[in-house]
Amino acid sequence: MAANVQAGKTNTQNVGTTNNVEQTLVRPQANTIRQSNDTSKVQADSVQTVVVNEVPAWVILLLVLGWLFPSPNEIARVVRSWFQK
Repeated sequence: MAANVQAGKTNTQNVGTTNNVEQTLVRPQANTIRQSNDTSKVQADSVQTVVVNEVPAWVILLLVLGWLFPSPNEIARVVRSWFQK
C-alpha cells in the first residue's frame, strides 16, 4: 500500500499548473474560514469528474506525417511508372 505523504510548509497536489504563494486566510462568512495559497480561478468543494482537454502526442505525429507523406494518388502514379515503359 502506498502512502501519499507530503511534508513541508506549502505542499499541493493538483491537476495542471499552480502558482504557489504564501497562505492567506479569507473569511467569507462568520462560520467558516477558507484557507487558500494559489491564484486559480476555479474553486470546488468536491469534484466528481475531471476532463483533460489535451491532444495526445501520437495524434499530432499522425497529422504531421499525413501532411508530409505523398497522397495515395501520387503513390499509385509512381508504382505505375515502374511498370510502364
